[in-house]
Amino acid sequence: MPDKSPARKAGNQLLVWAITLGAAGFLAGFVGPIIVNPDANQGPLLGIFITGPVGAITGLLLGAVSRLLPVSDAIRRQALVLCTLTLILGTLYAALPGPATLGTVIDAEVADCSPAGALVDQAIRTWEQAIAHAGRAPTSADWREIARSAIADDGAVVLTMHLRRRVTIFEQRKPWNRGRKSAGAWIAVDSSERFYASHAERGCEAYLRREPQLYMPFSNVTYESPSKSWPTADPAAFLSLMELRPVPADIGAILRTMRGS
Repeated sequence: MPDKSPARKAGNQLLVWAITLGAAGFLAGFVGPIIVNPDANQGPLLGIFITGPVGAITGLLLGAVSRLLPVSDAIRRQALVLCTLTLILGTLYAALPGPATLGTVIDAEVADCSPAGALVDQAIRTWEQAIAHAGRAPTSADWREIARSAIADDGAVVLTMHLRRRVTIFEQRKPWNRGRKSAGAWIAVDSSERFYASHAERGCEAYLRREPQLYMPFSNVTYESPSKSWPTADPAAFLSLMELRPVPADIGAILRTMRGS
């Protein structure tokens, strides 16, 4: 006859709780990120290393608690179903993508200005060192001349900006708020940074007359395939500078609603 002693029955129930919640946590954490957030770097690792083991341990604890409570087996089964659903839904919610960082808006004033061409020689030396270190041949033998020509044709300047504060701009990615932009809190800073400016005024005089205002720096640096131009032909990226751009209208509207803006 099978052993139906209370101890064996309690042990079996603990095992059922542990296996059920462990399996639910593993499957939700393994499959969930693939479905709700396919761009996530970790992906299925959530189920393998976190929700699977945590579910099994939690199942043991909750199973033990259920044995101590004076309830029927039917109530215990209902509680197991409820806990399993809660774990699955909680795991799926945790796997949803968080907000993506679109960039940073700075409140700054122009402290100094110089032609972008003045930085070309130093940038070329920096790229030569990078080429020697990487052991990768440039895609064009005349990359130096290409860079000089691109920067000269751009007629850009390099602005040294005195930053007073900055704020990070986000784009929400959950199903119910996807695409909505938001801003973090303004952070006070007191620093100087250099930026590439290729739009609006040509030359330095107009920039130096500007009052402090908001800008949104933009990076042209991308992870390019080996078939793309290397060193990069983009003037700002070649100089390792972010490009200074006006704040887009929709982001400006968000910032105007913020307290202290």
